[in-house]
Amino acid sequence: MITVTISEERSDGLVRRIVRSHDKEVWWDIKGANEILPPPLDLHDMAATCFIFHAMSKGEDLHIAGPVSNSLLENLEDLVASWVNYCPHLYKKIRISADEEVSDLSRTNPAHTTNKAISAFSGGLDASFTAWRHHNKRVGRKTRNIFAGVLIQGFDIPLSEMRAFETSAASATQTLQSIGIPLATVQTNWKNEVCTNWEMEFGNGVSTCLMNWLGAVDTALIGSDMDYRRLVYPWGGSPMTYGMLSNNGFKVVYDGGEFARTEKVEGISDWQLGLTNLRVCWAGPHTGKNCGVCEKCTRTKLNFLAVGVPLPPSLPGVPSLYAISKLRTTNEQQIALLNDIVEMATSRKINGPWLQALKFAIYKNKLFLRVAIIRFMRRRWWQFKKGIIALPNFLHKRALTLERTFKTDAHQTTS
Repeated sequence: MITVTISEERSDGLVRRIVRSHDKEVWWDIKGANEILPPPLDLHDMAATCFIFHAMSKGEDLHIAGPVSNSLLENLEDLVASWVNYCPHLYKKIRISADEEVSDLSRTNPAHTTNKAISAFSGGLDASFTAWRHHNKRVGRKTRNIFAGVLIQGFDIPLSEMRAFETSAASATQTLQSIGIPLATVQTNWKNEVCTNWEMEFGNGVSTCLMNWLGAVDTALIGSDMDYRRLVYPWGGSPMTYGMLSNNGFKVVYDGGEFARTEKVEGISDWQLGLTNLRVCWAGPHTGKNCGVCEKCTRTKLNFLAVGVPLPPSLPGVPSLYAISKLRTTNEQQIALLNDIVEMATSRKINGPWLQALKFAIYKNKLFLRVAIIRFMRRRWWQFKKGIIALPNFLHKRALTLERTFKTDAHQTTS
């Protein structure tokens, strides 16, 4: 069993929280104005979400040495059941427990948190769309007052890249200030310490960072990376997984899933500073700005072209036909996002050589993905065949060993 504890240290403009097990120590340094820092630690829910995937990967039960909301524990049982079925090769069924299970609504859902949200804010398209639409109250009954935006270091920007993070933080601060939202920063070693598969667990990492604000807000907003029409499972960020990382007083929301990524470009086209400071790059050099040539930078430029919106200052230069045609994806999610661009451009009657180059890139990547899957299956089959052939040999050798042992024992007995 993995038993974890959580503690915190507070000073002016800084809260440090640490979750410890017998061999792991995960920390979060949260910085910002005192009025937007997390409230004093009460429920230990984030200790549970921090270690849940790590415990599943080890196949060890998880115990939280402190109070945890009963509603979160119920949801985590569903999370375990779903991910064990999604990825039985990665995760195993475990049990979760706590020293104290809390059902008291005054602790799990205090009245002062109503309609207030904490929002993940990387400066990217999804995060910018979420901030802009809630600021302009374009979300109907789901509109929330954003208490603060949160920029995280230790995920796409490594902890070692301080200059890149400071550049990103300066841009994010300027962007959010234009709509009256303050920025808090979180630095964490969660990814380095307990993340076992980033593509499957990144949403858990982000939601755990936001859960630092449990008791201050009732909602955590994470911009959707796929629209509902193109959801692919298993994947680390999804409305189902986020719901299972929530409790009855802190709802983690997959925000904007009704909009495709290209539609989100239109959604922020009237936010000039948001476009100027847009940061989508994670694969290029860690500068805190866009490299302009990686798959995601190129794809985001095509999002703009597909709806006839001029490229923003943060992503200058229309990509060449060669750059588009040689786009390389690594998973089905990226192919789905490229298909979104083609479908949106077609529906808007926008055409051009770039669109044909993109169609070629999609066809090529689908082919590569199928070949990769076939090769993987062939390797597995060959390993399986080798196992079947090796098994009789193993049994024959084992029988000979036992026979020799028996003869030796018999000889010693008669002697």
